[in-house]
This record gives sequence, C-alpha cells and structure tokens, in this order.
Amino acid sequence: MIIRFAILFLLATQLCQAASPKLFGEKSFDAASLAEAVNHFIALGETNAVNELNALASDNIYNPNLGFSINERIGWVCRVLFEPKEGKPLRPPMYGALSQLPRNTMPDKNWPLYPVAISGSTYFVLSEGYSLGGEAEKPKDYIAYCQMNGIFRKALIKIPTKEQALKDAASLRKSEAWIAIKWQDSGLGFSYTLNEESSWEFIQNQAESIR
Repeated sequence: MIIRFAILFLLATQLCQAASPKLFGEKSFDAASLAEAVNHFIALGETNAVNELNALASDNIYNPNLGFSINERIGWVCRVLFEPKEGKPLRPPMYGALSQLPRNTMPDKNWPLYPVAISGSTYFVLSEGYSLGGEAEKPKDYIAYCQMNGIFRKALIKIPTKEQALKDAASLRKSEAWIAIKWQDSGLGFSYTLNEESSWEFIQNQAESIR
C-alpha cells in the first residue's frame, strides 16, 4: 500500500512539473509565453495557483543551471496575476535593482506593473536581471503580499500574435511614459548614463520572437 501511494505521488509530481508553463522551463521567452504562463495560473484558480507558485519558488534568486531566475519570473507573473484592490498599484518585488532602467524616473503612476508593462493588449517585461547589495525578498513572501493586498485575476488575458505584439511595442515606445524616462542624468552626488536602445531591443525582441 505504501509503495502504491509513493508511485501515485511521484506520478502526480511529474504531471504537475510537466504542466508548468514553459516560461519557467526555458531561458528564452516572449510576450506570448508570458501571457500563456499568466493564463495557466488563472485557469488553476487562486488557491491552486498560489500553491504552484510557492512550489516553484527557490531560495536562490538565480539558478546557473537554468541560466535565468525562476523567482524573478514569479514576480513577473504576479504583477499581472494580481490586480490592485483600490486602484493603487501593488509594489514590485524587492529583489534588488534593474541596473538597465532608471527607476527614479519611472514613477508608479506611469509604470504600475513595473517591471512589467502593458501596451494595448500585450504585456512586456521591461528588463531582466537584478543587482543586489543586500538580501532579496523571498518570492513566497511576495506571493503572500500580492494575495493579501491584491485581487486574483479571473478573466484570461489575450495571448498576442507577433503582429499584435509588434504593434503594441511600437506604441509603447511612443508613449508619454516611455518618452518621460531619463536615460542619462546627473546632480549632487550622482550621475548615470543608460542605453535606451539596448533596453528597447530587449522589449522589441519579446514581440519579434513570437512564432
């Protein structure tokens, strides 16, 4: 009997792992695979979605064997999966700083889903790869924060075609929010210069990579 239960448990575990979105199994991603991952969790319902996200969470922000951070991608999904209760944006995960983006010139009113953004019906990741000087927030703590302070999305989001994603990406670059970003600035005790073109290519690739 014990052996039978063990076999059933292993089979269930394998099925659960096989069913996980490819966003968590492949280094490369695009706007469509992000939307597919979000819809995967929406379809599970809040309780099962939270349980699966917690199971995916790791103690390490970056997994060298995978070449990307599962925890970081959990943060992306949560930014779309949970909506604010009273219009005030939920905070982003405290994983560190995205060094390719001047966060100080990207206020929440312009970027309420940071480090994710929606343009038209397409969701894009603005940057990937955190730098950290201290200890990162645990992904399970961020999931709990979103569940407590947000509303779990019920309706599936649109999975963009390449054509739609390219159109929405072009609109994002022309948006007031994007134009308002200061890619270089200096003042008392600080100075920085970032590459807008490189940041844009990262976003554009999420549209162009859709098959």
